Amino acid sequence: MNFFYGINNNLFKSEIQIPLFQNRDLKKLNLRLFKTYPEHNKWILKEVENKKESENFYILRNQDILDNEIFFLADEKIFDEFNDKKLENFNNFTDTRPAFRANFKIYLDQGGFSSFQSEYPYSMITKKGTLLSSISSLANSRADQNYVLIKNIFEEPIEENFNAYLVNYKTKSIEEQFQIKTNYINCIEISSKLIKPEIFLITDKYLGVPMYVSIKNNHLSFEHTHPPHEYIQSENKFIKVSNLKKEINEIIA
Repeated sequence: MNFFYGINNNLFKSEIQIPLFQNRDLKKLNLRLFKTYPEHNKWILKEVENKKESENFYILRNQDILDNEIFFLADEKIFDEFNDKKLENFNNFTDTRPAFRANFKIYLDQGGFSSFQSEYPYSMITKKGTLLSSISSLANSRADQNYVLIKNIFEEPIEENFNAYLVNYKTKSIEEQFQIKTNYINCIEISSKLIKPEIFLITDKYLGVPMYVSIKNNHLSFEHTHPPHEYIQSENKFIKVSNLKKEINEIIA
């Protein structure tokens, strides 16, 4: 199962397009669109109505989106099955090969836009851990501004602050520290002087999806990183990443 999300802050606006068909099966199911968000240690469930703009897609525009909301497809049974203390795997409609894709578009007022897929898999929301991401792989030191968006979804309806760091692996030092929040899409500006191969983004408690945005002349570049083991071509790549995380965690300890 996948959850979907957008962003709506003072800088970035967004739009989400969620298909009602699978990539290898165009048969349409009678699934409805719902959203949930944490409030007073409970998940609040609401149906998103009047957003089915064709028989093939739900489309959410910026005014429909808040930074603490997540969206998902389900049938009418959800009202009886929903657990307000813990998110569950409601259905397997979005569990496909190739992967099910929804479109996440971000844009600037009076500016450009960019988009890519917007899925947060259920398998991630049940886990805690360390997010590790290379800054220089996607951020652009020649851009006017660079940002990293970190979306966290955790199965419990908590709104807890935790830390993100920009760590220099060569000097074994913390360059910057930020406070971010669970069950939220966080936005961090990255100084161009820190866009170097030795600088890594790391979190200390929760996982998330890091997405990098570069702005140049009011136009956008927008992409997410892959897990670090996907950049390594060797049989022991998981051991290498584990050792790297251990070394960097010792820096922020």
